[in-house]
Amino acid sequence: MKRRAYLYLLLNIMILFVMASCSSTRRLQEGQSLLVKNKVEIKNPSRAISSNDLQSLVQQRPNDRFLGIVPFKLWFNSIFKKAGERPVVLDQSLISESKDQMNRYLNNVGFYDSEIDHKITQNKSGKKKKVIYKVNLSEPYRLKNINLSIEDDSISSIIVADQKNSMLEEGGLFNSFKLDNERSRISNTLRDKGYFGFSKDYVYYEADSTIGDRKVDLTLRIKNVKQSDSPQNAEPVYTHHKVYYINNVVIHPDHNLLMSDTLYNDTLVETYTNTESSHINKYKFIYLPPLKIRPKVISRSMFIDTDRKYNATDASQTYRKLNELRIYKYVDISFKESNQQSSSDSRKGYLDCTINLRRNPVNSYSVELQGTNSGGDLGIASYFVYQNKNLFRGAEVLNVRLKGALEAQESGYNAETTQQQKWWLFNTFEAGIDASLYIPKFLAPISDDIFSRYFRPKTTFGVGYNIQNRLEYDRIITNATFGYEWSQNNFVKHILYPADINLIKVNTTPEFDSTLANESERFRNQYTDHLILGLRYSYILSTQEINKIKNFFYFRGDFEAAGNLLDLAINASNQEKNQEGYYTAFGIRYAQFLKLSADFRYYIMLDKKHSVAFRGFAGIAVPYGNSIDIPYEKGFFGGGANGMRAWRLRYLGPGSYVKPPERSDIERIGDIMLETNLEYRIPIYRVFTGAFFFDMGNIWLLRDNETFPGGKFYADKFLSQLAMDAGIGIRLDFNYFIFRIDVAQRIKDPALPEKERLVFQSGDSWFKPVVNLGIGYPF
Repeated sequence: MKRRAYLYLLLNIMILFVMASCSSTRRLQEGQSLLVKNKVEIKNPSRAISSNDLQSLVQQRPNDRFLGIVPFKLWFNSIFKKAGERPVVLDQSLISESKDQMNRYLNNVGFYDSEIDHKITQNKSGKKKKVIYKVNLSEPYRLKNINLSIEDDSISSIIVADQKNSMLEEGGLFNSFKLDNERSRISNTLRDKGYFGFSKDYVYYEADSTIGDRKVDLTLRIKNVKQSDSPQNAEPVYTHHKVYYINNVVIHPDHNLLMSDTLYNDTLVETYTNTESSHINKYKFIYLPPLKIRPKVISRSMFIDTDRKYNATDASQTYRKLNELRIYKYVDISFKESNQQSSSDSRKGYLDCTINLRRNPVNSYSVELQGTNSGGDLGIASYFVYQNKNLFRGAEVLNVRLKGALEAQESGYNAETTQQQKWWLFNTFEAGIDASLYIPKFLAPISDDIFSRYFRPKTTFGVGYNIQNRLEYDRIITNATFGYEWSQNNFVKHILYPADINLIKVNTTPEFDSTLANESERFRNQYTDHLILGLRYSYILSTQEINKIKNFFYFRGDFEAAGNLLDLAINASNQEKNQEGYYTAFGIRYAQFLKLSADFRYYIMLDKKHSVAFRGFAGIAVPYGNSIDIPYEKGFFGGGANGMRAWRLRYLGPGSYVKPPERSDIERIGDIMLETNLEYRIPIYRVFTGAFFFDMGNIWLLRDNETFPGGKFYADKFLSQLAMDAGIGIRLDFNYFIFRIDVAQRIKDPALPEKERLVFQSGDSWFKPVVNLGIGYPF
C-alpha cells in the first residue's frame, strides 16, 4: 500500500510539472522565444582556450535548471506567477554583445582575428530556441624575444636576478592577462626589497608585431618617479625610486579613538632580537598605565625590523600574527615617510610605522542551548562558557565550559530499558566540565626563540571531567592534554600532543552484566576501566585560498601511539601481571596500540555556487603488548550524519556481520576503516541549497571475534563487503553556520546474503530512508 501511495504521489507531481512546462511558453508574446540553452563549439580546439571560458562570457543565460535538467524555478513561475524565475526571452542584441565579449577575450589571450558566428535552432513550435556559438580560432601571436629596459640600475639588478620566477617565457602566448600578472609580481617583489609605494603602474610593455609570422618582440620597461615639485609648464623631472628603511615603530597597545588626548600616557622602549638574523629591534610603546599586556608578547608577533628595508610581506605577516592574539579585535598598521633624510644617499628614504591595537573585552560569558542528534537519538544540551583572553598578561586564552545534556536513547539490549524516562522525555544524562589554556608561543624546556617566528606557534593545555549516565552503564571520563600547534606556511599546519591522557571508569548495571557475560572478551573490554597515555601527531595540508573560486584539496594524516612509556616504566620496575594477565598502572589496566589514518578531500568548484566534493578516508588501529583489542574510544565506527548516512551511528559492520534475531543490537567499532563520499552541491533558492550524495565504506576487525562473526578483514573479500548508500540533502546556509538535513537510502547492505546485498533485491520492504540532522557540511 505504501509503495502504491508513493507512486500515486509521484504521478501527480509529474502531471503538475508537465502542465507547468507547457504553460511556460504560452505566456510568451507573439514573436518571442524562450532561450533554453547556449552552447559554444570550437572548430579547431586549443589547449589554451576552453569552451567553458567562452561560455562564461555569454551575456544572456537560460533559466536555471535543477541538476542541469529540470527548470523548476521557471515551472514555479508558470504556476504561481510571482514565485520562481520569469521566462528568459531570447534577445538578439545580447547575442551580438556575447560575440563581441568573446572576441575581446580571444584578442587578450593572443588569438587575434578569430572568427565567431552563431546559429539558432528551435523546437517544432518555434517557442524554444538554442543558441550555438561557432568559434574558429586564429593562429595565436607568440613571444619571440623578451627584453628588459630599466633605467634604475638597482631595480634592474633585482629584476634580472629574479627572472627565474618570471611568468613570461619566449615562445609563450602573447597573453594580456599574463602580462598584467607579471606586472603585479614585479611590483610585489620590489615592495619586499624596500620599494615602498611602488605599484604595477610603473611597469609597462612595448610590443613589436611587425617582425611577422605572428611573433612579437616584447620589451619590459619600468618608469622612474616623476617629481611632484617640478615647475609648471616645464619639462617633467624623473628620479630613481627610493629604497625605504624602517625608522621608528610606535605601538599603541590599548588604542581607543574616543580617548581624550589630554590623558597622561607612559612610554616604554622594548628591545627585541630577531632570532633568525640576530638583528636588534627597538619598539616604542605608548600606553595608558598600567600596561595590560607584556610588551614582549607584541614584539614576538612583529616581523617589521627597525633600521631594515621595508618589506610588504613582513608587514602582512605582522598584521596576521597580531590578529591571532584574541585580546585584540582591531589591528591597524600604517606607514608614512619620515622627516629623517640620508645625507649621503638621495635614493635612501625612511618610514615611520604606527600600529594601533584595539582591545576586546578580557572576560566574556555565554550560554548556549541546542538540540542534538546522536545517530538518530534526539536530545537537548546546554553550555555555559567563560573565556578570559589575557589571563597572565601574555594574550593567553582560558576557556572553561560547563555542559549538561539529556537524550532519548534507544537501548540495543533491553526494550523495557528504553521506555524508562528518568528525566521528563529523556532517559540518559551527561554532564561535564572542561578547561583549556591557549598560549601564543612554544612553551618548552628550551627557548622558543630557536623556532622560526613565521611558524606562528601555539601551546595548549586541556583538562576535562565528564559523567555519562546511560541505560546500561555509567561512565566517568577524565582527560588531560598538553600539545603544540604551528603553521609551516599558509597551507601546512602541524599539531603535536606529547601528552594525551584519558582515564575511563565504567560501572555497569546487573542486567547489562548478564548480557556481557555471554559476549566475547573484546566486547567486554569496552566496558571495563582502562587508562590511555599516549601521544598524537597530525599533519594538515590545504590548498584552499580565501575569496578565490578554484579547485583545492585538503589532506590530514594522523598518527597516535599509546602505552609505550608506561610499558617501559612497568618493565623497569619488574611489576608482575594481574590475575587477568595484564599490567596495570595505579591499579588500572593501560592500553597499548598504534593508530594511523589519512583523510583526503578534493573540491571541484564548477562556479561560485556549484561544486563537487570528494572524500576518501582510510585508517588502521593495531593493539599490541598490554592490549588485545583497541579501546572503545579509539576505534573506528561507521554510520551517522557525517559518514555512511543510511546507517545509525556505530551500527554499520564490521565486515558482513549479521545480528542474530535473539541477540541485542550492540554498538560496533573496528580496527580498520575505509570510506569514500561524493557530493554534488547546488543552489536552490536564497538560503536554501541542496546536495546529491553517494557514500561507500565499512569497518573491519584485524582478527576473528565471536561477537562479530564475519567482521574480520580479508583482502579478497573486503570489496564485496563495502556498504553503499545515496540520497539528497537540504541545507540552510546562513553564512555563519549551515543547518543540514540529509535523507539517505541504502543501496548495498553487507549484512545481507552475499548474492543479495543490493537492497532492491530484498522485496517490497527495501525502501527505508534515514533522516540525518547536522550542523555544517559533512566534509
